[in-house]
Amino acid sequence: MNIRSIALLIVAVLAGADVCLADEFSGQLSADKLKSQGFQNLFDGTSLDKWKFEEGHKGHWVVKDGVIDYDGKAMQKQSYDKSLWTKESFGETEFYVEWRFPKPPEMKPQPIVLFNGDFLLDDNGKRITRPGLDAGDSGIMFRGILNCQANIWCQELGSGEINGYRVNRKLSQPLRRSCIPILKADRPIGDWNAFLVTLKDDRMTVVLNGQQVLHSEPLPDLPARGPIGLQHHGDPVQFRNIWVKELKSGE
Repeated sequence: MNIRSIALLIVAVLAGADVCLADEFSGQLSADKLKSQGFQNLFDGTSLDKWKFEEGHKGHWVVKDGVIDYDGKAMQKQSYDKSLWTKESFGETEFYVEWRFPKPPEMKPQPIVLFNGDFLLDDNGKRITRPGLDAGDSGIMFRGILNCQANIWCQELGSGEINGYRVNRKLSQPLRRSCIPILKADRPIGDWNAFLVTLKDDRMTVVLNGQQVLHSEPLPDLPARGPIGLQHHGDPVQFRNIWVKELKSGE
């Protein structure tokens, strides 16, 4: 058994519960499979009827060729409002989405994250960086808050990281470490990726492209319910095939 397989086995044991579709999830899931598992569609490829679409979103969050295409330039004053949020609120859920960065990548400085969740700093307290290919940043936000977010980005850490909790130095190190992906499962920049995110018992589990990359400790101060958001971060990003299933007690 290689190191990656051992790491995945450890996470699965720590999870202590089924991640439902995760056991069968080897990549992208079909609409028929999601429907059969009780998921409801949040984007049918033709309209944003299930999303809070505001004046500042016009011309920026658009539906094109069955895809939600965002140019990163929504016009609201607040970053939170520039993101695209569902009209409906959700509590404990499974959420499936496919995403990609359409912009050609460029070499940019990227920070280095240590095992305890801190950034690697120099003697003057400045972040040490290394160059990496980068095409943008986004995320999937839950319960209506920024902190409870499965990150989407190009950094070496890998997508799925829960940045809002990982960087909070008031929290315990075991909690912060649990918000860091155990491996990078992102496909090459420009390719489509698939998230299956489960938020249950205040823990987030992230399966990316068929590989479980994260199972967090309980996340403190989560609202009981809230909308799901596609994050504005000033970069072009695309989404498609978006589904959600609200979990009942015992699932």
